[in-house]
Amino acid sequence: MNLTNVTAFVNGEVKRYDLRQLYHIHRTYEVKRQRIQKLAKKPKTSKKLLEKYSKRERNRAKDFMHKLTAQIVRELKDNNCGAIFEDLKGIKDNVLNGSKEMNRKLSKWSARTFQFMLEYKLKWLGLDVRFVDPKNSSKTCPLCSGCMVAYEGRLMKCENCTLVIDRDVVAVLNLRVWGAGFPPKALDEPEREELSRNENSKYLHIPT
Repeated sequence: MNLTNVTAFVNGEVKRYDLRQLYHIHRTYEVKRQRIQKLAKKPKTSKKLLEKYSKRERNRAKDFMHKLTAQIVRELKDNNCGAIFEDLKGIKDNVLNGSKEMNRKLSKWSARTFQFMLEYKLKWLGLDVRFVDPKNSSKTCPLCSGCMVAYEGRLMKCENCTLVIDRDVVAVLNLRVWGAGFPPKALDEPEREELSRNENSKYLHIPT
């Protein structure tokens, strides 16, 4: 999960769930707070307005996440499968030490809340939920387990087999394998052929 989308691998298909509306909600209220904080001569009014808009932001964000997580859970239920998540505990503490701009962006990242909503809805339906350490999940080649490096935009390239693939797709493929209890390893031939055949080809290039 990043600021603008959730990438998933469901029933052999890479899916993207749009989070731009959620980001827009947080960004809108961030601007409102910045304007309110300028009311230095009216501290009581400023405090009331901050509380008012902070509550609205939380409610709008939760409403969006509840609706989207319900949609995802319905799709997983239809496929009779649970979910493998990145273990994001303490993730913000590890990354909130960069630039002020990056810290501001990460403050609008609702990944843990989103995961919590998905988790309890899946468990309510009796579907399995697993958490996997995401370390190097976007840097390990899903075909040969080689090292992947930044290539172009959000694409990654394997230094070993020269696979070029979207970094989010790399991560979900690896999480799928690791979550099943296997160590980092290449996809088998049928999976490789299926991935290159279907619409997910827009996310990757398998060299010949």
